[in-house]
Amino acid sequence: MPFAKRSTHTLTLAISAALLSHYSPQLLAQSEQDTAWSCTQNSAGEWDCEVNEILVKQAESAPVTTATETAAEPVQPATEQVNIETAAPAAPQPARPTVRPEVTTAKTATPPSTEPSKATAPAATAAVTSGRVIDQEWNCESTTDGRWDCSNEPVYELVTQIGAQPTLTTAQVQFIKDNPYQHLDWVYYGAPSQMMCPGQYLEPVFPPQGDENLADPPLYVDAASSSTELGGLTRLEGGVNMRQGRKRVSANYAELDQVTNKTRFEGNVRYREPGMLVLANTAQVDNLTQEGAFTDTEYVMHQEELRGTADRIFYLADGRMRLEQSSYTYCPPFSEAWVLEADNMMLDQAEGVGVARDAVLRVAGVPIFYTPYLSFPIDDRRKSGFLYPSLSYSKENGIDLAVPYYFNIAANMDDTFTPRLIGERGLMLENEFRYMNRWSHNMLSTSFLDDDELGEQRWLLGINHEGTPVRGWRSEIDFTSVSDSDFFSDLDTNLEVRRKTHLDQRADLAYKATNWSFVARVHEYQTIKDDIASPYEKLPQLLLNGNYELSEDASVGYAAEYVNFQRDIDDLSGFARVTGERRFLMPTLSYEWRRPWAYVKPELRLWSSSYSLDDQLTGRDESPSINVPITSLDSGLFFERDLDNGGIQTLEPRLFLLHVPEEDQSDIPRFDTALIDFSYSRLFRYNRFSGRDRIGDAKQASVGIGSRFLAANGAELFSVGVGQAFYFDDRDVTPGTANEDRTRSQSDLATYLGWQLSQNWRVSLNAILDQSDFKNTESNVRLRYNSNLNQRIDLSYRFEDDVREQADLSFILPVANHWTSFGRWLQDMQENELLEAVLGLEYESCCWKISLAGRRWQDDDEIYDSGAFLTLTLKGLGALGSGSNGFLEDITGYEEREEHYDE
Repeated sequence: MPFAKRSTHTLTLAISAALLSHYSPQLLAQSEQDTAWSCTQNSAGEWDCEVNEILVKQAESAPVTTATETAAEPVQPATEQVNIETAAPAAPQPARPTVRPEVTTAKTATPPSTEPSKATAPAATAAVTSGRVIDQEWNCESTTDGRWDCSNEPVYELVTQIGAQPTLTTAQVQFIKDNPYQHLDWVYYGAPSQMMCPGQYLEPVFPPQGDENLADPPLYVDAASSSTELGGLTRLEGGVNMRQGRKRVSANYAELDQVTNKTRFEGNVRYREPGMLVLANTAQVDNLTQEGAFTDTEYVMHQEELRGTADRIFYLADGRMRLEQSSYTYCPPFSEAWVLEADNMMLDQAEGVGVARDAVLRVAGVPIFYTPYLSFPIDDRRKSGFLYPSLSYSKENGIDLAVPYYFNIAANMDDTFTPRLIGERGLMLENEFRYMNRWSHNMLSTSFLDDDELGEQRWLLGINHEGTPVRGWRSEIDFTSVSDSDFFSDLDTNLEVRRKTHLDQRADLAYKATNWSFVARVHEYQTIKDDIASPYEKLPQLLLNGNYELSEDASVGYAAEYVNFQRDIDDLSGFARVTGERRFLMPTLSYEWRRPWAYVKPELRLWSSSYSLDDQLTGRDESPSINVPITSLDSGLFFERDLDNGGIQTLEPRLFLLHVPEEDQSDIPRFDTALIDFSYSRLFRYNRFSGRDRIGDAKQASVGIGSRFLAANGAELFSVGVGQAFYFDDRDVTPGTANEDRTRSQSDLATYLGWQLSQNWRVSLNAILDQSDFKNTESNVRLRYNSNLNQRIDLSYRFEDDVREQADLSFILPVANHWTSFGRWLQDMQENELLEAVLGLEYESCCWKISLAGRRWQDDDEIYDSGAFLTLTLKGLGALGSGSNGFLEDITGYEEREEHYDE
């Protein structure tokens, strides 16, 4: 507890004479009424001390032994002249408590004088940042009643949170100065009505004394008056302060019992050690065991940002705190939004664990949960125990109750086991195991249900691995498999697995060197939508890439691949049944001439691929191959002109020449190839197809021109560009489903625009205009507002002639202090139907958050469903939710916001 056992005591007040009671067993046997020293501060601020000279002389000649010293330790006897060091006692607790550094500054006692004198404590300065006391000076004067008047208030540095801070009114500034919670080390840096968390707990900073890091630091004691009874009590009154290393205690009155080695404190007891503050009415400390007991208490743990009260606190020798009839909360002092109350509670800072018995959780004063036993964390460290349950309801499944239990197996290993009782289907068991070592992160996810409704077993298996087994090598596994295609739509899950139409089942082993890299991969899929064919599996795929500089401007590179494409060909026909191997090699030679005003980059490639096919169509080549040279020349110019506002406008014309001979590729299936959507960037690609089953024939020149407006600091304010390709021959190579006119002599116009309307508003546009009448055939418009994490608007419009027309609006916007709205509206304008609508409202404060969201959406069968989702988060305890709310991640900025506030 507070103070460790000491072999000697350094007393900076008149009570240094209390040491006499330690000097001799004979002295200890004398009457308790034999007082060696009795000191009182007079109205002039001086110390009047009465000395029992007989006892002093006996102490000088007596051998020294104490309960805390060994017999072998030599001790110097007391000298005849005793110099008494005095210190200005800490200011007593005023009616309005203030958070002041409990600084002890020494002064020397002066002889009594007939004229009143003013004792002034030297100035003590502590410079700190982020809301702590700065430029602090104490100017203390002794008063006629023997106390100290310290007029100067601590000066606090205001700190800011994320986002712009509102301007404070005069009343709000005064409220911050009048802070009624300073006695709990709470410091305001804003008005509670305007900020989510307007303050924090900050420990005062004390000037270094030089003994804070000693293993056995001395004990310093201050008081306005003191008296000592040999072998009995040492009484301290008026501004009692004790310090030992980094531990401090203050009170109105204290008694040190030499017989029991216990110290008792009464009135305005304040005990602090790094990270801990305890306020009490009374306290008793065992100086031998370091245990203590406090009554009528308030406590604060600064780093954990928690506080509470207790009828009694027992501070155990091992550092744990046992509390009786106690409360515990992460809420700031001005809020009782949620409180955990318990008959008995144990807080272990060393382990970061709290245990409550007969505990009641109150939210807004209303009891909502009782448990005879509750174990909870008091910091960020992990611990085993139940997590908060989730409860939801749907027509199809009925009540769905999940109660997860977390196992903290080791520092590098944990497991979360979640039994789910689904009313219409039975008991579902979910489990998520995580393991990490020095070279890898691993996760195993499993789920099992014996479905009462369908009469069959349903399951999920997920494996995720990322590792670096050897320097330069990287390993990765992403595997998800489910029992049936309706698993996610029927049951959902909170397991961390990627839910896509085609579930990945992939394993990679890769090596990366300075100039080359290698990847070995196996990649399968499970398609969970019945009307879509599964992609080709790669069993295996080997990739080798390299690039070497021949000179400062010239380089040579290569891309090589071997892949075996396989798939389930049942119920398939035509080219869809063809499987087989593909071998690919493409060496590249390039040269780049670049100046600040221009660049020219010619490149020469050789596209070489060969196949060994199975189940090839009748009459088609089973071993087709392609060998095509690709030549290209990319070039551009940069023009600049200065603007009146100090910015720059650029003009950037670009010319791209491409020649690829036509070669018949009709015998080759499209394993992984598709036509890339036409856009401004596609004008300057050497291949209009993705994948490596097609190389598009081309004799063309692509021309583009763009312009940018840059601010004086280099930020881009506006950009615009337009481009078009001119064809000198027809384009004969198609993927089989061409959506462009292959005989036209010029392409449509591809345009782009970006405009930073203001610091927070930005609009972007990509559009395709018909080259004959400039009719808009395809466009993608996006308007974004991004002020901070709580102020986001995203509006996008996607149009493709005769294909789709959709509008998507999402937003996160504050509606009042602490209140935030969020939502999404996804509309198919071509079919005039709603695809998804979400609207929610959230309230958040320092210690709790509640959000309610309503959702209406179309499922995979184009059937409408709707639901309401409520989540209550008690910061420091956890969250109670109602089902999965992963759909909120589709709101732009929502996931980023949640991750930020969880940090």
